[in-house]
Amino acid sequence: MIRPAGGDADPNPVPARRGSRVKRFIAAAAGATITAASLMLTGVVPAHAATTVHTYAPTGVGGGTTTSPDVASTKYQVQVAGTPVQAVQYTENGHNFDIARFASDSRTPTITVTLPSTTIDTVNVYPARYYPAGSVSVSADKHTLTFQMSAAAGLNQAIVMVNGDSTNATGQPYLAIVNDPLEDPAQRPNTTSAPDGSGVNLQTGVVNFQEFAAKYLAAHPNSATQKAPAATTSSMAGKTVDGTAIPAGQQTSAGSLVSASSVNVRYPKVRAMAAGDVTYALQAALDTIKANPTALNTLYFPNGTYVWSGLLVNALDGSKLKGGKLKIYTDEGALLKNRIQAYMEAFEPAIGIINSSNIEIDGRGVFDGNGVANYNASSSGDLHDAYRSQHQGGVMVMHSSDITFNDTYERNAKQWNYETHSANRVTFNNIKALTPYRQPWIDGTDFASGQDITANGVFTLGNDDAFASGHYNPSDGFTPLASGVWNNFQLGTSSADVQGYVNAVAAHDTVADDLGFNNYHWDNEDSKNISVSNTLNWSVAAGNAIRIGWSPYGYRLTNYTFDNFNSVSPAAGGIFTHNSPNPYPRIQSIVVKNSSIDTSRFTKGPIGLNGGNGSTQTITADQQATYGYAPNPDGSGAAYTYTRAPIGTFKLDNVWFSQQNTSSSLNGATNVTLNNIRVAGQLVEYTSQLPLTTSGIGTLTTTYTDANGQTQNVKAGAPTNGDTWVGAWTGDQTKNNSSDLTLITRNTGTGLMGEQYTTGSGDGKLSYIQFPISSLTKAPTQATLHLTYVGHRYSTVPSTDTDQLLVQPVSDTTCTGGGTSCPINTMTWQNRPSFTATTSSVAKSATFTLGSTIVPEGGGTHQGNAIDGRDITVDITSFVQNAYAANQSTLLLAVCNAGGTNHELRFVSSEGATGSGKLTNGTAEMAPGVTVTP
Repeated sequence: MIRPAGGDADPNPVPARRGSRVKRFIAAAAGATITAASLMLTGVVPAHAATTVHTYAPTGVGGGTTTSPDVASTKYQVQVAGTPVQAVQYTENGHNFDIARFASDSRTPTITVTLPSTTIDTVNVYPARYYPAGSVSVSADKHTLTFQMSAAAGLNQAIVMVNGDSTNATGQPYLAIVNDPLEDPAQRPNTTSAPDGSGVNLQTGVVNFQEFAAKYLAAHPNSATQKAPAATTSSMAGKTVDGTAIPAGQQTSAGSLVSASSVNVRYPKVRAMAAGDVTYALQAALDTIKANPTALNTLYFPNGTYVWSGLLVNALDGSKLKGGKLKIYTDEGALLKNRIQAYMEAFEPAIGIINSSNIEIDGRGVFDGNGVANYNASSSGDLHDAYRSQHQGGVMVMHSSDITFNDTYERNAKQWNYETHSANRVTFNNIKALTPYRQPWIDGTDFASGQDITANGVFTLGNDDAFASGHYNPSDGFTPLASGVWNNFQLGTSSADVQGYVNAVAAHDTVADDLGFNNYHWDNEDSKNISVSNTLNWSVAAGNAIRIGWSPYGYRLTNYTFDNFNSVSPAAGGIFTHNSPNPYPRIQSIVVKNSSIDTSRFTKGPIGLNGGNGSTQTITADQQATYGYAPNPDGSGAAYTYTRAPIGTFKLDNVWFSQQNTSSSLNGATNVTLNNIRVAGQLVEYTSQLPLTTSGIGTLTTTYTDANGQTQNVKAGAPTNGDTWVGAWTGDQTKNNSSDLTLITRNTGTGLMGEQYTTGSGDGKLSYIQFPISSLTKAPTQATLHLTYVGHRYSTVPSTDTDQLLVQPVSDTTCTGGGTSCPINTMTWQNRPSFTATTSSVAKSATFTLGSTIVPEGGGTHQGNAIDGRDITVDITSFVQNAYAANQSTLLLAVCNAGGTNHELRFVSSEGATGSGKLTNGTAEMAPGVTVTP
């Protein structure tokens, strides 16, 4: 026998007065170049491996719905391993992305994208770290691109940008590829319908919600069930707020039901529910499961469209059900879409797990928060400002534990996409959150607080931070004493709107009563053990890649780990921690490894670490009693202090930044380790590659792994940021050789460095090398140029012959051609820096033997040759000191050998040391560099 839902299914509960009401009433203030996947023009498409590709059912079709709201892309035609996959448009608020979603048994399928109406000039695939130049091929007609998803990336997603890159925040639209693993059949419940058509199958333990809701609404139509809120005495009655007395016995306005099409609806006005709204049916279904714990444990959503106030599960302990867990499963064609919310201040996330435990959400259905419509003035007018309404995101886990999400797909969030508040042991596997437009406050994953939170496999398209944490809760701006609230109603002035104020307070209290905690207590415990891995995140506007520490309310933040975290296009910053406000966060450990952050839109360095300086922080009794700050550890509620201690551990290991930006900052940390950092595709071996300013750092270790697998300390100094050689021979005079793999020197004898040669049959060669020096904070006491010797040209020259290098600083604004511009990338013998070398103006290396390594003449024929490998050094201290004193940002050096008949010498260039076309025997350590001693 099926027992009906109990009394807790009342759809219109009268708000109960909580014992935790605010006790004191004092007004408070609220608180650039991306590595492109270059075009390899070819008409050949790679052969497809045997790959199983599953295309998803159309979203929302089923259960009487015959048409999907999704619109097919008009720009992209996608094939995966030869199987057509439809891409759909995301056009809620602009058109930044189309989405091609499928499932397959391969993590590296071949993706073919045809753009019938677009000529492909450039292609960038992200994360750029895993899709370098040459990874994409383009057809001869420039309308089809092909690439293979990267095994090294370890991701289920990729972002394709045609004729644009991550600096273009708005898209054109771009294409997101979502390659889900094939679904585990064990996740899918037994979908056999109940014999009586009720939707409740006691034999399988499954409630078919589509069938259940149809029966429920037939018996309990929303038009009869929904009631307007009754007038109640305000919780602020008899109090004084900012000088305005709230009369004793002051009541809220009597509620009313208004048309669903009404705009700017504020509590206690409530929009009338549509006949097919399944909000009440959901609660009845959950109550039916709770009422039959030994028989039922699964809520199943078949393909079709469901419109409601969101999947809200409150006060449900799944451990009491059969099997010890509530399972919620959505078919791949299910669309679970939020209505226009009941009123502006209502709390209606797409998924809300509140005060619950032991719940698993599975399936490939789509949860649509309907965020744009909810906060679009032409649709609802329900503005989302913190002082006007409750904060609510897409997926919210609050005061709950032992919750698992498998494959959950959420889109069009109202605010943050995925968030946790005082949640414990929550696991997110292969989750998606796609809100790719300028909807305010659209973070990707915002684990505001929680313990043992794990996210493995995350794809977010959003507006703000890719990841954030720190107990920040915008709903504290909608508490009765928040300054924005009473300012909104002119309290403290002669035109105070007392009725409007108490109505807003009632809106707050109604949600707090439903949740069981007020807005100051969403986050009420230390956060620790938060792990995020295998992610791809894109941001359209402001935002950080990783942001930790905002408004922690006195709680500790401990042990954050990010592994294979990939952020594309954030504009605000990379890895950023706060040391204020509300109040100083006690951050203990942050580790980021095997990750990449696109810095193309940054105006500052990618790291902003802010820890404590040892001063003290006070938490007052009033902050604890009234505003939800961390309580005194002794339980007394009295004021207490703690030390604003430095961050304990900060570690970056194998982290990639797409390009160099201005100096990063490291402040207030005990142990900082930076190992194997890459900037613009280059391993950081010199401090200038990742400029840092430091303060209050206990131990700073910066290392890299060399070509021999040995750990080396990062050297103070800089690698070249441009180099070339120029030749005096007739065939060389007009050539620029800045992409050559070696630098060549050969002294004609006309001038100390051969720099004065102009005519004749001479074969002189000069090299020019440029270094950045803007990262220097003072003139060094020592500076040394390092060049790796490759070998010499003529086998007839004895290996015992000796030579030495001559070096002189020059300017690329005084040129041999008479002009004022001869930069590295265009420099030729005929138009190069003009200078005169003298014995007093040059710096000299020690003499060295030419050795027995012979390198033949020619540009590319020497690529596979042996490399002598000796480090030839020149003391250039005075050159660097003078350049620093002159406030130069770069130092340009001319280099030649001193002379000797047929002494033509080669040295490794920057291109020869790194990159896909480097010298076969070249290593990154061989690139020209300057080391300095502060």
